[in-house]
Amino acid sequence: MSAILGRFSFDRPLASYTKVQSVYGHAIRNRRFQLQSPRVRSLRYLDLGCGPNIHQEFINTDYLWRPGIDLCWDVTRGIPLAEASMHGVFTEHALEHFPLPVARKILEECRRVMQPGATLRIVVPDAELYLTIYGRKHANDPSAVFPYEGTVKFDGLSSPVLDVNRIFMQDRDSPQGHWFIYDFAFLRDLLTAVGFTQVSRCVFRQGRDPKLLIDTEGRAIESLYVEAVR
Repeated sequence: MSAILGRFSFDRPLASYTKVQSVYGHAIRNRRFQLQSPRVRSLRYLDLGCGPNIHQEFINTDYLWRPGIDLCWDVTRGIPLAEASMHGVFTEHALEHFPLPVARKILEECRRVMQPGATLRIVVPDAELYLTIYGRKHANDPSAVFPYEGTVKFDGLSSPVLDVNRIFMQDRDSPQGHWFIYDFAFLRDLLTAVGFTQVSRCVFRQGRDPKLLIDTEGRAIESLYVEAVR
């Protein structure tokens, strides 16, 4: 008990504790009362899988709860919003955390909740970037450097293949692990297959809808930016 009290501070908000967030998230996840909040009822932009990046003009949605989350939801069960209700959807480094068949269903749900002409902005790790750098490394190109190179080692060993596996197999056994990494060509074809049009490759904080340009700066070094229209 003394050890627990030793970790508690009256100066720290109760909701900032990870265990409190976990318990509260478990209690409210997928509970439909969340849909009655004024923010969920009035806002028309959705951030899907927002994590700690809370945006005031978006319905902030994530599986894990923390302060600022509007919908604590398991989106593998669908997105609990009305058809054609959203002016735009943003998702950053979330789609790769789902097996490919599940990711397709999530994209279908994104399209369902979007108004005609609305934009979906997707940010994911860039498979082409990592594989191109891997090839350049093996061609002895001294200018080839992975994003975050030097952070991955195994028993003191380092290798380009470890850097590739960091992004392709990251935390596979955890609920937050990576399951599928996209290049532009495949993501374009997947979006087209579920009914999106005007699929285009974009760059950091440039795109069709200014309200969707909330990309995290620290992710730009490794990210693929793709937009599609409902």
